[in-house]
Amino acid sequence: MPEKNAVRIDQELVKALAHPLRVRILESLQGRVASPTELAKEIGASLGVVAYHANTLEECGCVQLVKTRPRRGALEHFFTATPRSFIGHQDWRLTPRSLRGEVTAAAMQTFIDRVAEAVVAGTIDSRDDTTLNWMTINVDEIGWAEIKTILGGALEQLTAVHARSLERLGGEQGIPAIVGLAGFEAGRSEEVGEAEQAGRGDG
Repeated sequence: MPEKNAVRIDQELVKALAHPLRVRILESLQGRVASPTELAKEIGASLGVVAYHANTLEECGCVQLVKTRPRRGALEHFFTATPRSFIGHQDWRLTPRSLRGEVTAAAMQTFIDRVAEAVVAGTIDSRDDTTLNWMTINVDEIGWAEIKTILGGALEQLTAVHARSLERLGGEQGIPAIVGLAGFEAGRSEEVGEAEQAGRGDG
């Protein structure tokens, strides 16, 4: 990515993260469509404040307008989060190092919260083809680079699936799927060849 473009993305994402309410709005719009009116009720903030921050996020390219609907003599706007703004998206790694810890914490906490919600709702096991797995592998620097390429390719494909689905749905609510990608250095040493898997549910 050109350095100039990277700087622009840094500034946009820092702006998006500059207010905690914007992060909450982004979290609420992950994989769904909602209006500021709906978000205000969920978050417990005034409509004016939520609408202001939603507009700021739209200016940053973090949310996009999906549709409008007449409401009490005005137009109600419905937004969804853009793929690059998904909490923990690789573009967020371009933010200053001092902010990365906060980004990582927000990404992990949001993911954990979504898992907990799905467990309570019973949706996490409602489909036979649900996939839940993770593993620890031992790699060299070349292997680490290969992992990055594989995960990057998967992210591009998932983003394309998301875009095509939004087009087919035409602003209607679809299946709120949670898809996680992670690749990080473990906090403890692992034996060569050791692989740990948990919760496998491949269909």
